[in-house]
Amino acid sequence: MILKIKKNNNRYLKVCETIKKAVSEVLIRNDFPTASFFKIPLSVIKLEMSPDLKIAYVYVSSYEKISNEEVLDRIEQSKDFIAKEVVKLIELKFSPKLIFRLDDTMDNFDKINNLLMTDKVQNDLKKISD
Repeated sequence: MILKIKKNNNRYLKVCETIKKAVSEVLIRNDFPTASFFKIPLSVIKLEMSPDLKIAYVYVSSYEKISNEEVLDRIEQSKDFIAKEVVKLIELKFSPKLIFRLDDTMDNFDKINNLLMTDKVQNDLKKISD
């Protein structure tokens, strides 16, 4: 019998926070064995787990002015090192496979901001305030 874990389950939330904290700590240290390191450490924006807690999707953001592909390439080069360091920091029976993705929250913020600054929206706002 396979049990599905709901995302609002206490165990699910605890595992997510534990993994997120461990990954954040490794990325903040910024001491990767490869030559490609970041000037400014990466930030873990959010972490989602698969229902069986075997896969962790880590959404990261960089404040450097480099391309998204380059950020992912640098992370992929150090993926094994990051996973080993995370295992050292967590106390779980199984360590999840880490899959890194870029967080696009800031891109969405910019799109929304640009939409709000269009003439049509500004005219509508003036009509409402009058």
